[in-house]
Amino acid sequence: MKIEGLNKSFGDIKIFENFSLEIEERSTLCVMGPSGVGKSTLLNIVTGLTDYTGKVEMNGEVSAVFSEPALLKNLNVYDNLRYAVAHAFPDKKVMQSEIENVLRSVELWDRRKAFPDELSSGMAQRVALARGFLLPSDYLIMDEAFKGLDTALKIKLRGYFLKLNAEKQKTVIIITHELDDALFLADRLILLRNRPCEVVLDKKIYSDKRFRTHSSPELKRLSDEYMQMALN
Repeated sequence: MKIEGLNKSFGDIKIFENFSLEIEERSTLCVMGPSGVGKSTLLNIVTGLTDYTGKVEMNGEVSAVFSEPALLKNLNVYDNLRYAVAHAFPDKKVMQSEIENVLRSVELWDRRKAFPDELSSGMAQRVALARGFLLPSDYLIMDEAFKGLDTALKIKLRGYFLKLNAEKQKTVIIITHELDDALFLADRLILLRNRPCEVVLDKKIYSDKRFRTHSSPELKRLSDEYMQMALN
């Protein structure tokens, strides 16, 4: 994905001015920065939800996972997924197989007949995560997808994300305020600041995601560098 010469304003407020960013295909980019800097606006531009000037080059479709699961209350887990992806799977047997596989990946196959009000918040977000990966898209956008969940649930959801992305191999952009999300999920972390928005920190993370810990020298250095930039 390549973004070149991006411009976006709301009235007299310039969010992006000649902003450029290139994202390696099949990588995971975490975007951080203070509220109002333009993180969600960037996602809205990528998903085509807002107008802009400039160029956004993408080779494929986009799916999304947001902070709210947005499940249809009158449909059970399985039917929520079927409703969301039926248009993308002309072959019903293929669709059924894909739904089963993704629900097994997030350990919810045994809850496929449960309705949203019968699910915990963590389970509901697992369904949303499964839906984002189930759609046959090349790009996945995640906007504060783990917001409001306790630490244990976040750790479990990160594990499900890594498992699904290893299977589906999407290009992922994650918006988050949680440094741990970036440290444990990203191939690359950027920090946005100022107005118009600019990248003030851009770091690749090389260690294997399966074995990252807080005591890792690479993660400790990056955490220290991020905090120094974020607090200045």
